Amino acid sequence: MEHEYTFAGRVAIAAFIVLLFVSGFYLLAQASYFFLLVFAGILLSVLFCGLTDWVVHYLHLKRGLSLLLVSLLVFGLLIGSFLLVAPTISDQVDEMRKSLPQALTRLQEWLGQYNWGRKLVEKIPEDYNNMLPEQKEMLSKLTGVFSSTLSFLTDLFIVIITALFFASNPTLYTHGFTKLFPERKRTRVLEVLHQCYTTLKMWLLGMLSAMAIIGVSTAIAYSFIGLPLAFALGLISFFLAFIPNIGPWLAGIPAVLIGFTIGPDMALLVILVYGSIQMVETYLITPIIFQKTVNLPPALLLFFQVLLGILVGGLGLLMAAPILAVLLVLVKELYVKDVLEKTPEAGTVEEASEATTEATV
Repeated sequence: MEHEYTFAGRVAIAAFIVLLFVSGFYLLAQASYFFLLVFAGILLSVLFCGLTDWVVHYLHLKRGLSLLLVSLLVFGLLIGSFLLVAPTISDQVDEMRKSLPQALTRLQEWLGQYNWGRKLVEKIPEDYNNMLPEQKEMLSKLTGVFSSTLSFLTDLFIVIITALFFASNPTLYTHGFTKLFPERKRTRVLEVLHQCYTTLKMWLLGMLSAMAIIGVSTAIAYSFIGLPLAFALGLISFFLAFIPNIGPWLAGIPAVLIGFTIGPDMALLVILVYGSIQMVETYLITPIIFQKTVNLPPALLLFFQVLLGILVGGLGLLMAAPILAVLLVLVKELYVKDVLEKTPEAGTVEEASEATTEATV
């Protein structure tokens, strides 16, 4: 009877543990957007920490003053760049918006020359005005856009504030996190956290370098071949390059459509030029940059991007690469090194040998 009660108690404990795990994963999935915002704040704090550490090391200033200078420099550059290029970007975006319908018309005319293209053209509405929503529906959409913009600005504010808090005193948060672990494990946890910080810092350095190269080279190439809106299209390429594998190719779509406003030959030239830039960037520039920083397996990264994109949406797609970089560090340090490659201690080997001898006797 006592054995039955003991067995029932073990089953109940096991079921309770399983229930806790399932509940934890469910809550994690429900709050995934929140955790991604926190991770975005951590990623931005890595940028601030790296720049602040550089200022502290070379200028010998206090950390608070160094962080203030870095913040003023970063936000000053962003705001100054925006004010400098905003009129040009605004004009080119307005021109792009007017050019896209003309580009679609040219694309339909070109497709109509081929049998397979006529089938595609038949599925495209002839009057684009019919595709516009009614007044009430448009008002509802504008309200939704305003709400989405307000939500985006709120999320951005949360990310920036989180990053500044983390960057102001990173030791407070890292050492506070290690308090959750046994004392004998805290040194190892700090080592892994430092490795994650270094990985994110190097990934950011490599990504920003690749983004700058893609944006500048794309704008120069488009200007050289005479494509309109070269600066705006280069800026689109710069920002979308933050999404590896997917973003750079998405940036080529508006460029091809703008090329069709001039003619099919220009569109084909845009495809050749932009494809050449992407080939050079993918097989030459990116390997050189990320060989010195962080090299993520392309197939695994694409799978992880699709997974987070389906589960979370756009923010998951944006954060997929840095999250994967951190996960690879955790797997390497905590599982491969500490479990698979861990050499047993001398006392453990002797105890195991004695136990084997006793069992044999």
